[in-house]
Amino acid sequence: MNRPLAILDSTLREGEQFIGAFFSFEQRLTIARLLDSIGVEFIEVPSPIASPETRNTVRVLCNLDLRAHIVAHVRCVEADVQAALDTPVFGLNLFYGTSAQLRTFSHGRRIDQMIKDAIPLIQLIRAAGRYVRFSAEDAFRSDLLDLLTVFDAVVEAGVQRIGLPDTVGIATPRQVEHLVRLCTERYPQVGIEFHGHNDTGCAIANTIAAFEAGADCLDVTALGIGERNGIASLSGLVAQLYIHYPELLAAYDLTQLASLDHFVASCLNLPIPFNAPI
Repeated sequence: MNRPLAILDSTLREGEQFIGAFFSFEQRLTIARLLDSIGVEFIEVPSPIASPETRNTVRVLCNLDLRAHIVAHVRCVEADVQAALDTPVFGLNLFYGTSAQLRTFSHGRRIDQMIKDAIPLIQLIRAAGRYVRFSAEDAFRSDLLDLLTVFDAVVEAGVQRIGLPDTVGIATPRQVEHLVRLCTERYPQVGIEFHGHNDTGCAIANTIAAFEAGADCLDVTALGIGERNGIASLSGLVAQLYIHYPELLAAYDLTQLASLDHFVASCLNLPIPFNAPI
């Protein structure tokens, strides 16, 4: 495959949603440096509005002079967006729950209200000269018409990438392939990102299926840590790509993978699984 691929590592955001997970300030800096030495394109961090500590960590990470782009995971709320724009982050990863379940039990917004919320924020981010992605949280339980209605609007508003997260880990590789290919063909002018949870053990398989269907940005964490069963692991993704698409890994320093996994495992007092791909 001669098309570009970006890896987004979310160890410092999604990873800290793993039960009992917490990294110290110095550990976060070390993890970021290890990720950068491997060569990941994006490092995702929590919304700077979360706390003064988070805001300070984000600022320091942005000033480490890393090659990786620091992007903040931010709700479609003006205060959250402005707090992120007040830091030197490369860009913002906006998200909004589009499934009936999240619209009913999480934020209580209709599709038209969600679009009304998102469009001015996307325009604000673009006007500030920052990168912006819009992710439809719980995409694989979302009604297809609702999903495409939202994506049509945010793409027209100027997002550079749309996200398809399998938020509760229920998708199969064939479902992922179908939806990613549909979006790739419908929105050729923007990138496609996939974020796959591992609740049913399909995170890595689904992530590879997304890539083969056209996704150009894949989300991972070290050791696959994350909320509940976690998401696709960086080492697991690399193992698949190394066998099937080695040319895509030419720019990465794979010798640093074991160091990252061992460091994160030691931070969290976790054993590296005996069946880890690397």
